[in-house]
Amino acid sequence: MQFVVSTSPTSVLSQAAVETIINCLKPFISTLCTSENLQECEESVMGIAKLWKDSKTDSQILSYLSKPTIINSLVEILSASMSRAVLRTSIYILSALISADESVGETLINLDSDFDCMTTLLKNGLAEAALLIYQLRPVYSQISSHELIPSLVKLIQDKNEDFNDFQLPMGPKDAAIAIIEQILIGGSEHSRSLNALSIISANGIPALLKYLERIEGRRAIIYVLLCCMQAEKGCKSSIASTIEMSPVLELFHAGNDSVRGICVEFLAELVQLNRRTFCNQILQIIKDEGTFSTMHTFLVYLQMAPMEHQLAVASLLLQLDLLVEPRKMSIYREEAVETLIEALWQKDFSKNQMKALDSLLFLIGYVTSSGKSYAEAWLLKIAGFDQPYNALMEARQLEEFDNDTMETMDDEKKVLNSWQKRVAFVLCNHENGSIFKALEECLRSNSVNMVKPCLVLATWLTHMLSTLPETGIRDVARKSLLHELINVLHSSKNLEEVILATLSLKAFLNDPFAHEALGVYAKSIYRTLRKLRKYSVVAVDIMKVLLNLKSVDMTELWSCKEVVELDLSSNGEVLSLLYLNGQVLSGHSDGTIKLWDSRKRVPRVIQETHEHTKAVTSLCSSGDRLYSGSLDKTIRVWMIKPDEITCIDVHDVKEAVYVLTANAKLACYVSQGTGVKVYNWSDTPKLINFNKYVKCLAIVGDKLYCGCSGYSIQEVHLSNYTSISFFSGTRKLLGKQTIHSLQIHDGFLFACGSSVDSTAGKVFSLSTKMVVGSLLTGFDIHRVAINSDFIFAGTKYGTIEVWLKDKLTQVASIKMAGGHTKITSLVSDADGMMLYVGSSDGKIQVWALD
Repeated sequence: MQFVVSTSPTSVLSQAAVETIINCLKPFISTLCTSENLQECEESVMGIAKLWKDSKTDSQILSYLSKPTIINSLVEILSASMSRAVLRTSIYILSALISADESVGETLINLDSDFDCMTTLLKNGLAEAALLIYQLRPVYSQISSHELIPSLVKLIQDKNEDFNDFQLPMGPKDAAIAIIEQILIGGSEHSRSLNALSIISANGIPALLKYLERIEGRRAIIYVLLCCMQAEKGCKSSIASTIEMSPVLELFHAGNDSVRGICVEFLAELVQLNRRTFCNQILQIIKDEGTFSTMHTFLVYLQMAPMEHQLAVASLLLQLDLLVEPRKMSIYREEAVETLIEALWQKDFSKNQMKALDSLLFLIGYVTSSGKSYAEAWLLKIAGFDQPYNALMEARQLEEFDNDTMETMDDEKKVLNSWQKRVAFVLCNHENGSIFKALEECLRSNSVNMVKPCLVLATWLTHMLSTLPETGIRDVARKSLLHELINVLHSSKNLEEVILATLSLKAFLNDPFAHEALGVYAKSIYRTLRKLRKYSVVAVDIMKVLLNLKSVDMTELWSCKEVVELDLSSNGEVLSLLYLNGQVLSGHSDGTIKLWDSRKRVPRVIQETHEHTKAVTSLCSSGDRLYSGSLDKTIRVWMIKPDEITCIDVHDVKEAVYVLTANAKLACYVSQGTGVKVYNWSDTPKLINFNKYVKCLAIVGDKLYCGCSGYSIQEVHLSNYTSISFFSGTRKLLGKQTIHSLQIHDGFLFACGSSVDSTAGKVFSLSTKMVVGSLLTGFDIHRVAINSDFIFAGTKYGTIEVWLKDKLTQVASIKMAGGHTKITSLVSDADGMMLYVGSSDGKIQVWALD
């Protein structure tokens, strides 16, 4: 049937024309709602759409088509039809009806089966289904259960499909972008992150960037890209390399407060790149883009922005200002820094404090390829603790790009170095160092999450003070931070925090006022520093300052405690002890060698061998080999394995071995008679006789030092088997003077023995052969152990005198249990925290050097 309607866009259908169209619709409607023939129903849908289009969507016709039975029948077509044209036409009708009457959408959304049908169509590639889903405004829980992100991304990526027959309220791609935004806005932060990662894995970012040029949906695209960068910081580089900044800035200038907030958060996140040169390029584009002054616009927005966006715009504004050397006063810089520091004071808004700390840490410029700050790892590396930095290297987070030249990398380092000096300068000098006072307050926080980033920032700033002109800010920093840093050192259980505190304290080591404070807290931090030195060289520097302070009494700092006494008398005397990689080996007079696990305070036997048939007099190691000398006239070579030693060679030297030192090339040992034997593991041992009885040996390089009777030391050149006198002591008419123990440590030879004129030990520089110090005591010293801090001298009266290694001053005396038991062996662990003492009564005493 033909009917005439006006083609004027402003015309209104006459009542007669409306009734005519409705009458024409009735057969189609009847067939659609009652027929079981799919083809007839599909033809009816096409007929309805044609009449609907010609009717100019008159309200009476709209009301007629909005009946629930018709709506349900159209949805049934969506479920049953395989014709793409019919499906698209059905969606057109439903979309138009929803646009005109919201109750239609409410009817559809209330039925899960109807919504499921539309999501299935979307997943099957029907782009228009996205429009219908968007119009229905489903709640987050309803839409999230269908995992639509991959299908929506694919829709955006696909080329446009012509659909000129009907005019849709909005394009399917715009609808898809809007749905993605709705999914990201809804739900928890965790679900937002997962959904953003889904967009990235579906390669949705390039497609979103392509559509950023269009004004429609621009805000939604910026928000989606922001969520992607927050979820996977590593995608920033690809976005920054591709994006056109003008659409973002145009949106900022034209948008309301909410839109502006999204734009500045996006830009602030975008410039957190792992290359300072690239970051500065992006900042320069932002600064120069647009017809208005970007910096002035940001400043105006900063002054009126909601609290949650102030930090982002402040960080962005400060970086834009620092593109040039900060030689003159800048209102942009002052306002930005003030905003960031003010946020550090907001104890009632801890989220803002954390965000301010994060912004300041990213300003430093140490950013991994995955977009995370590694300022902490870099500072720890400076302090000598390389593990976190090395872990990033192994994970290829700090890798250099393949096409980088040395020139490119040098340029990057120069730009980063210049940038860091600018950042440090403006932060430290703002309001006479007010940032240090703010950091002092943050360090007092009870929040564990806040202390670490605050400590990282404070450490970096104090570390950078040495690169800045002296303006009195160092005093401000010391007054604000010193006591808080000492408190971290004293109370924190976190290794990284303690190392950072020591590095920060190092900046004040030349300050006499800092020395006074360190002296006050010396006793409480000394133990921590001793434990820390195996991780950080900075701890050693601070310890040296402490030990040289006149106000510090080292006898008060010294502390030791007996952990356990091990009774091994069934194996006879403990003649030798050796510490080796968390293990202690003991040699006994019955020929037994015991291997102890010493990783815990109380050692535990993990192996016991009886290869030697007589007393094991000496144990020494070189590389992965252990060497044992015995009265059974053999030297045994052992392979050192984790928690095990295995004998791999036996050398019969035909005479008892009283003292032994060895390495892979040769063994030097003392037997009966004068001189020392040198054995190259194959030929007959060679006697080097200097007519003195040797009591102890020490080897370094190709030189062997022999402690002898007559209180002398001989130096043997192993390369040509010659010897010279290294030291000759004063002879006494009464008594026998002997060197009982030699130890080499850090280029010095420690020689101890009989007390002569109240001196029982001397320290020689191996490079100059000069005496550089003496151990003043009236007791003969028979055994010596040395670690990085102390000298332990075992006397013949069963006491151990403790001396500071660097100052050679006595600080304590340890009285062994059992009265005057002879000390036969003495060794300290590598960290200098434990002391092991073997005695003639077959016992090993273990002392903790706290």
